[in-house]
Amino acid sequence: MKIIGVALLAALLFSCNGENRELSEDSMREIEQEIRQAFSSLVQASKALDTARYFEHIDAEKFVGLNADGSNWNSFSELRELIEPSFNSVGNIESLVFTNVRISVIDQHTAVLVNEYEQEVSMKDGARFSDAGGGAQVWSKATGKWLLVSISASSRP
Repeated sequence: MKIIGVALLAALLFSCNGENRELSEDSMREIEQEIRQAFSSLVQASKALDTARYFEHIDAEKFVGLNADGSNWNSFSELRELIEPSFNSVGNIESLVFTNVRISVIDQHTAVLVNEYEQEVSMKDGARFSDAGGGAQVWSKATGKWLLVSISASSRP
């Protein structure tokens, strides 16, 4: 009987916890819209080559990721060491288009965004290049603001 009482108490506590309720369709749409806005802001920072604005979208304490070359970013500082010199060597983003963006809302604090992109870039040294690929981003709202906690990048051959 003691086991049944403990199980009932646990079930009651679990059911009272608002974190575990299923999200309504309206809530899921609202979260998806918030992620789209955050992603759009990230893209605008990228197009402007504004590292400060770009980094505002990343949770510096929790970030880990996977670079397109297959190596890990085990910390925010490793990502920053790649992004800052890259942004600084670019003269202009001629075009950056996301051709396929999909968001999967996991819960009220977590969502995954996958995307495909095509870009054309002019470097400060005059070189131009085109690139295409995709990415996966894990967004978290644990701190009250949607921030990236992980990025996984890939390039098309």
